[in-house]
Amino acid sequence: MSAALTLPPATPTGSPAVPLELARALAEPLRWRIVELLATEQLCVAHLAEELAVGQPLVSHHLKALRAAGLIDAERYRYWTYYRLRPAALRALAGHLDALAGAATAGIACRRAVDDAQPPPRRPASQGGSPMPFRDRPLDPVSRATFARSIETLAEEFRGVFSVETVERYVDESIDKLSGARVVDFIPLFVDRFARERLRALAQHQGAIVKDVPEVLFVCVHNAGRSQMAAALLDHHARGRVHVRSAGSTPADQINPAVAAAMDEWGIDLSREFPKPLTDDFVRAADVVVTMGCGDACPIYPGKRYEDWELDDPAGQPVEVVRRIRDDIDVRVQQLLAELVPAST
Repeated sequence: MSAALTLPPATPTGSPAVPLELARALAEPLRWRIVELLATEQLCVAHLAEELAVGQPLVSHHLKALRAAGLIDAERYRYWTYYRLRPAALRALAGHLDALAGAATAGIACRRAVDDAQPPPRRPASQGGSPMPFRDRPLDPVSRATFARSIETLAEEFRGVFSVETVERYVDESIDKLSGARVVDFIPLFVDRFARERLRALAQHQGAIVKDVPEVLFVCVHNAGRSQMAAALLDHHARGRVHVRSAGSTPADQINPAVAAAMDEWGIDLSREFPKPLTDDFVRAADVVVTMGCGDACPIYPGKRYEDWELDDPAGQPVEVVRRIRDDIDVRVQQLLAELVPAST
């Protein structure tokens, strides 16, 4: 269970930080509905997603914001994490709003002197800007020109499975999801690979593409260390007998350099890999989902095998420590492979 957040009393003269954060957390309509549902009973991510008719990753994102604001607590029971409301947090916000209402004046016109109205100064345009035009849908002309070849290639690859419009939407979404990548020059390559994997996963889930080998998904927080090592090691040992994906609940902007160095010692190159966000497509297509320290961020779907590997986090660790984590992961990966493909030699 997460540690409880101590809330100071809300008064008109006290610090507005806590009430402000509570109000900001509740400003999103879906979070307000989550709070209303949790007011009646404790629920897990799957229950909330069903009630709200939205995807589980979206629910997890809003639950994380509500926990950060101190509005809810979480408690793990067996394989699930259940969330409950913290009434004290809502009382703190209600007390602050009630105090504001009591202090509000009525029927008094503004008596402040007003200078000649001048428009506020324009903020200077940011220098440099984003190297890629990440924007809202649909694709703008610049983006369309940049990624036209990728859309054309993927549309041909998935001809008869997905329309060009679906392919374009997935490429467009991939641009947005990978906009934080550190190596900007590789973004077109990353977008193409990420969109291809998402489309393939969607097609597998829908039965449009038959899976001829088991699908394994490794998930950690940043997809920059543990899940990357596990995916690369399983792919190395399986030699095509298992298809592997990895993702992160909060992906970083680059692979951990110490992780890349430790894997390079075994001749496994991670230089072309990149942190990827967790999507419903990946989870639905997987036969086995292995989580590593990402809590309940991964959606739970029936008919899949879920494992949670307790591993040290390589973030900020020297390569000497990362080697030990790598070795631990390798043992687990080989055991998993033996279970998935018993006849492997």
